[in-house]
Amino acid sequence: MKDNDIVVSICMITYNHINYISEAIDGVLIQETTFPYQLILGEDYSTDKTRVICEEYALKYPNKILLLPSEKNLGMMPNFIKTLKVCNGKYIAICDGDDYWKDPYKLQKQVDFMEANKNASLCYHKVVRPGFKIDEDIFIIKHDLSTAFIPDCSVVFINKKEIINNLIKHGEGILSNDHFLFYLCSFIGEIKFMDFIGGVHNETEHGMSRAIGIRSEKWELNRILMYSRLLTISPLKNKVNLIKVAQSSLFNAMRYGIMKPFISYPYHAFKIIILGLIFHPKYTLFRGKSLINKKG
Repeated sequence: MKDNDIVVSICMITYNHINYISEAIDGVLIQETTFPYQLILGEDYSTDKTRVICEEYALKYPNKILLLPSEKNLGMMPNFIKTLKVCNGKYIAICDGDDYWKDPYKLQKQVDFMEANKNASLCYHKVVRPGFKIDEDIFIIKHDLSTAFIPDCSVVFINKKEIINNLIKHGEGILSNDHFLFYLCSFIGEIKFMDFIGGVHNETEHGMSRAIGIRSEKWELNRILMYSRLLTISPLKNKVNLIKVAQSSLFNAMRYGIMKPFISYPYHAFKIIILGLIFHPKYTLFRGKSLINKKG
């Protein structure tokens, strides 16, 4: 298969997913499409038998799977970027090695949607989360991307150099590489929700949620870095609203200590405060006073 023939590249990163990786790969292989696609499989030097399973699949399906084995453990973000760089399709789909697709027409539906909606840069759908009821509301974007649950395994986005280059250039040190990517996509087009269940999102020991510690103190503080970087590269039409979102994230992180953000990310925290005072002075002062009163 030639690179220019590929319509969708599937970016799958995996580490110690021995109990899940087969199902993840099978979910890709069951896809029924009118176009060629390729699975780019970034295996990050697993200590279990994950690599052996990946090698077996790559050997069996050489025209469908390209295996990228790491010679040492790179970590989630470097492995993600390494794998993305090899994705040459017009569109990129994401599925982590502990998630899987259950709808055999998922890719076809999303590519058809993207082709019919040229203003869209990313589309996503609902997923099943084992142990949770499907809450329709959590998938809907209210006023900002941070208000919705956008599962990685539901995403298909346009493969534009500016998105990938910005991720590579500005993504170092950011824990929520998926959220960072989604924001980058929103800078060049619309983020669209598709109302169907296309896959299953697992929360596992070596999954992204555990790895980055979602909602932990470290994660909350790291959001300050993420939003500061996004503010640097965002177009003007996105900037004003993004400043308020960044402000909210900063004040949320202050619950671990008012000075914590300024100690962890001094430049970025002060940058967000100053921009907030310029563009959203009432909101900034209100949140600041509320925080001080609570501490008092």
